[in-house]
Amino acid sequence: MRLRFGDLGFEAGGSVLLEMMLRGGRLAGLASRMVGAKPFSTEIFVSRLSFYTTEEELKNVFSPFGAVEEARLVRDNQTGRPKGFGFVKYSSQADAEKAVKAMDGRIIRGRLIFVEIAKE
Repeated sequence: MRLRFGDLGFEAGGSVLLEMMLRGGRLAGLASRMVGAKPFSTEIFVSRLSFYTTEEELKNVFSPFGAVEEARLVRDNQTGRPKGFGFVKYSSQADAEKAVKAMDGRIIRGRLIFVEIAKE
């Protein structure tokens, strides 16, 4: 079965149509995945950090993989203490991908950390 979406000129069939219905009919994300486009992101998400990690330390650990524009830890609003995760922003997507490949699953301050491209 093929379905055409009006002026968009977008055709979907089979499992693509089923996936679109399950996602509430959102075409934007589905269309970008169909043509193989990856979202461009220069920011990575780092989780399972020690609560004693500083932003300076985070920047230093990730700087060997490229120019770090910003390293920030997410903090608790009431106490001001880090929550154990943060973001590192690179100047290029290639540097961000390099850092993810090199650092995901590494141990920093005695903790196994997880690193992935940040979702927008």
